[in-house]
Amino acid sequence: MIAVLSGVAGAQHSGDVPPALVWNKLKGNCPARLDWTSLRGNVVVVSFTHGVFVPDEVAEWNEAAGNFPGDPVLFMQVVGGSEFLLDQALKQAAFPGCILFDSELANQRNFKLPRLLPRTVVVDQLGVIAGYSRGGPDEHGVRSVLNYRAETGLSEVPPPVSGTGAGQEAYPTYEVHISPASRTELRSLGQLVDPDTYIARNHGLPAIISDLWETPGYRIAFPEKLDGGSYDVTAHIPGADRDRVRQMVQEAVERRFGLRVGKEERIERVYMLTASGTSSPHLAPATSGEKQMSAGGENSVSGTAHTMQEMARMFAELLSVPAFDETGLKGKYNYSASSKLSGTDAVFDMALQLGLQLTQAERPIEMLVVRKVQ
Repeated sequence: MIAVLSGVAGAQHSGDVPPALVWNKLKGNCPARLDWTSLRGNVVVVSFTHGVFVPDEVAEWNEAAGNFPGDPVLFMQVVGGSEFLLDQALKQAAFPGCILFDSELANQRNFKLPRLLPRTVVVDQLGVIAGYSRGGPDEHGVRSVLNYRAETGLSEVPPPVSGTGAGQEAYPTYEVHISPASRTELRSLGQLVDPDTYIARNHGLPAIISDLWETPGYRIAFPEKLDGGSYDVTAHIPGADRDRVRQMVQEAVERRFGLRVGKEERIERVYMLTASGTSSPHLAPATSGEKQMSAGGENSVSGTAHTMQEMARMFAELLSVPAFDETGLKGKYNYSASSKLSGTDAVFDMALQLGLQLTQAERPIEMLVVRKVQ
């Protein structure tokens, strides 16, 4: 049952009383009462997670709270996403502050915060907004509020989300442009703007080919001597649909670098994903309507609403080797595992924690083969 405190967000400048808090469930070390009147006397640091919760974030929460031991500072995290993943993370790294599980991100709307990036709101000892920090808690700003300093360094209002505007580079029309990139240029890749536009900035050929042919690198056979430079690729074909633009850029890349790209069946080393026969507390059926997400890295994996076929692809990404589902398990699952091992040992360990096994085999599979023709 959702508990809702009355109140309406105002202009959200410093000095305003913050809007009432909303939650589905409270977790962690929350006060008996959670309203701004009862919280007076504390500096309250309210951090909002954009999108869905990722288990690795708990370590960052602990680090931020650890900077203020014994001080009257209450750290409050507002998260959405998967309650399963949140509970799994809290078992391994308890957060000393208060967590509001807000499945609809209502608090972010009430505070009138931009949706694209996380934001932190600092509320002073009198229960009014002291300022905003873009991203995580600003230690200097929080300490300034704690010490009643007039200048905190915090923003008065949430920073606006930057968008497209005057001064942006104009896209060439009806052409595909390929040119060497500056190594210091920020990277971007794909049809990020409009269906009739393709942009790659500061990427090598393996990444560009993988993106254009929509094939992961571990299922591409590249020639031994492939151009190792970084390139910008820009195409704008007004009126063309996404598939046509992608096809035209593919053809331009093949011509520019003297390549032929096609699919072939080959015998390759693969991994087969099977069920170990032992149930695991780290793997649970997803609830109806739960949104899909995934996160993790070399030593941790987590996700919600994934089929076993999708989990096999996740393990393939970690191993850089194709992997296929042979578990026989149907439906969608939530999962969370971490390992103290490294490399492939960590991947095998995490699979076992989920009640799964990865077994090496050789199978004929379809590969994307890149050949030089000149």
